[in-house]
Amino acid sequence: MEQLYPYLIIIGSSILIAAGWLLYSYRTQILLSQKLIRLNEDLNYDLPDFLRQCWPSLKESGFAGLSWSLNWFGTYVSGSNGKTDGRMLEKRFDVQEITLTVRLYLHQRSWEYRFISSALADNFFLLVRMNLWVKLGAVRSTFEQTAKMTVFLQHDVKNMAQLMKLTAEQLDNPVPGQEDKLIESMREVIPAVRDRAEHMLNTLTNKSADNLESSHDLNALLEQTANMYELPSTINGETTTVKLPKNNLQSILDNILGNFSRQANKSSAQKPDVHIDLEREDDFVKVTITDKNGAPCLWPERLFEPFWSEFGTGRGIGLYQARQHAYAAGGSLTAESMANTPLIFVLKLPA
Repeated sequence: MEQLYPYLIIIGSSILIAAGWLLYSYRTQILLSQKLIRLNEDLNYDLPDFLRQCWPSLKESGFAGLSWSLNWFGTYVSGSNGKTDGRMLEKRFDVQEITLTVRLYLHQRSWEYRFISSALADNFFLLVRMNLWVKLGAVRSTFEQTAKMTVFLQHDVKNMAQLMKLTAEQLDNPVPGQEDKLIESMREVIPAVRDRAEHMLNTLTNKSADNLESSHDLNALLEQTANMYELPSTINGETTTVKLPKNNLQSILDNILGNFSRQANKSSAQKPDVHIDLEREDDFVKVTITDKNGAPCLWPERLFEPFWSEFGTGRGIGLYQARQHAYAAGGSLTAESMANTPLIFVLKLPA
């Protein structure tokens, strides 16, 4: 029996060491999970920012790499860090207007490391899912508190005010010798402002006048809207008609070209140079719009996010509204943004 004591001591010591190591690993897991939670709180549960900034904590947790692909209200954005091959844990989230695929890559380690990594991954995925529902809950709550019609009308009023401001600036600072051109411009702008005002009055009084689906000359409306926003433009493609309510079409074009106008007004260093290409694709018209002199978009995933605006004072509903109108007509509105290249809007409407 005495001969077994050394072995029992060794076995007991090994068990204590293993238990201590597991306890230390468990405590480390809790601390790292708390670090991720604090980061998420500091970012106000904002999913895109959390995905961009979580890698240092995940790397500290022992993960080899991270990759993710996000469809954020119709805009695609992705990212990767570390080593993105080998064994991985993958999770896909598909909730309403948000789709996300996340992959966490693991080092080739023993089973206990894999167990701890899996537990940390579960906590990370839980935070991601929570952020999804926090965002969707906030959007839903906002829509419930503020009637959709009121929100959209506020934005329509802002667009009309912008048009009137541009008109007033033209009248206040007429170019000598360009009086005839100014009068011709007023002949286009004033009826357009009147149409938008009538549309808002009809909406407020629950009238549906001029909101029936009909065919419209897309080239003419594009040219008219670009002129109203004082955007030098080049339109390529044959004369094309599209079928949807005129008010909805005007709202789509106002919000897209108005966005280019606001971006151009941020800096006087470069003049806008808007290029519009029209192309027939089966039963649809594809419209590609970009400002060749425009700056790259720094937050492409935010473009169609409701109630977010870089200008702070805006409602951040315009492009979201435009996208809703395009989808209601059976078409689509997306954005393409790559590093160091101007933003491109791609609009598809039924021909």
